[in-house]
Amino acid sequence: MYVLTQVTILFTLVLALSLTVERFLEVLKAVLAMVDDRLKWRHFWTRRAEALKKRLESKMGVFEYVDPKKAAAILNRFEQLLLGEKDGYTGTVPVISGDMLRSAGFKLICKSAGILLGIFMALWMQIDLLKIWHDAAGTGMTGNIPSATLRIVFSGIAIGLGSGPVHKMITAIEQKRGKKEGGAQ
Repeated sequence: MYVLTQVTILFTLVLALSLTVERFLEVLKAVLAMVDDRLKWRHFWTRRAEALKKRLESKMGVFEYVDPKKAAAILNRFEQLLLGEKDGYTGTVPVISGDMLRSAGFKLICKSAGILLGIFMALWMQIDLLKIWHDAAGTGMTGNIPSATLRIVFSGIAIGLGSGPVHKMITAIEQKRGKKEGGAQ
């Protein structure tokens, strides 16, 4: 019973830390937007978009021979991966704008900051989710990663990515533990 209580407390702590990271990233994004507006970086983002457009035009000469609808599907998929789901734009002309680059830049800064903060928190609190994962599987080992520090860094990356990945990881650990206990009875 004591072990179950310890694991539950650890999972609660990890979820709380991942939610803390998410709130920190919201504040960071708001600060970046405010600084961007105050310093009028829109000219910087527009220049970067123009430079990227020219570079892509020179590199993508192959698209002269491809059906525009097929090329648009590929470029729209790239835009969805970069910016997330959009309002359903289905045109055949790819659009590169300063706002798109700004959004992608902010997303990259926030993800990097979140991962670094998650790693810092995991190292500070010595959180090793991979050890719990392997204990739940019943192997009693820590898998292919012998270094405790590296396992803690991976746990920090999971925390830094937010509550979604952490919740999926905790659910998978609970399912493994349930299978182990179900098989032992």
